[in-house]
Amino acid sequence: MAAKMPDHVLQFVGIWRPRVAWVLAAMNQSLAGRGLLLSAAFGLCLVIGLWQGGEQLPRSAWQELGLLDDRPSLRRLAPRDAADLASIFDQHDYTLAMLQDGAAVPRLAVTRLPRDLAEIAESDARKALFLRSLLPLVLQANAEIAHIRAQVMIALDARGAGRIGATDALWLQQVAQWYGADPADDADILSRIDQVPPSLVLAQAAQESGWGSSRFARDANALFGQRVWNDNAPGLAPREAKQKNFRVRAFPDLLSGVRAYLHNLNSHRAYQDLRDRRARARAVGRVPSALDLAGTLSAYSEEGSVYVAALRRLIKSNGLAALDRLRLDEISRS
Repeated sequence: MAAKMPDHVLQFVGIWRPRVAWVLAAMNQSLAGRGLLLSAAFGLCLVIGLWQGGEQLPRSAWQELGLLDDRPSLRRLAPRDAADLASIFDQHDYTLAMLQDGAAVPRLAVTRLPRDLAEIAESDARKALFLRSLLPLVLQANAEIAHIRAQVMIALDARGAGRIGATDALWLQQVAQWYGADPADDADILSRIDQVPPSLVLAQAAQESGWGSSRFARDANALFGQRVWNDNAPGLAPREAKQKNFRVRAFPDLLSGVRAYLHNLNSHRAYQDLRDRRARARAVGRVPSALDLAGTLSAYSEEGSVYVAALRRLIKSNGLAALDRLRLDEISRS
């Protein structure tokens, strides 16, 4: 038998139930009211999700916001060692020379760099294996951003025409906030949801990880030196550092690290100049230059201008700019 509800509780419910029902009914009469209700519901779900302990990777955030589906776009590879990885690439005719002749990049996702990568004696061979491992991941992550940007532009056009629905308006607001943009500023939103030249991504990965030889690259899939201060976030503590209050962020695979790095450049206040320069280039129909954007990254490293010069040398000396014109193969090769 169910327990009887106390009289004071019944009285409280009796007083407030019609008032709450009236407020909800009134809010549901307008677009703004429905949006507020949806926003409150989304916020409650977000709080519950964070309390339960959610995934912190950008991939999960994109999926939760309906920006990406779960279908695999790349064939995942877990090579035994560097020789095994090189053999797989050879089976797909995947060489830097073939790419220079206009070949598409195969859809191969190396999940983790070979632990013996640094043992390859020949420098050019070691660098080529590193670049071939990362290039499909960078192109995939940029393609995802292009897809997201297209969706956002449709939503912004609808909002500008006054025909956006309450659900889409809430979705657009959440996407803007996740990127750290002003939800009411179309230009700010679009300046953040944009691609980064692959040559710049590859140069930073090479510089930060020592061409994949660092302990962070081997043990944490961390190629870009992103730091975390939260004790609950996965990370690897540096052995030698002036400050011991941070760790280098760890990732379950290399693609997750690339996605997080791009989101960092597209959202953090330290890289506003990069986003502004990229937006200005777009506005005049020009492809953003990696060498130009590299000049905005002095805050990425304590070395400042020395770091920027090192990135530019890497791009020039390794011919990385030629990789900016490449695209992923449309059909996964088996």
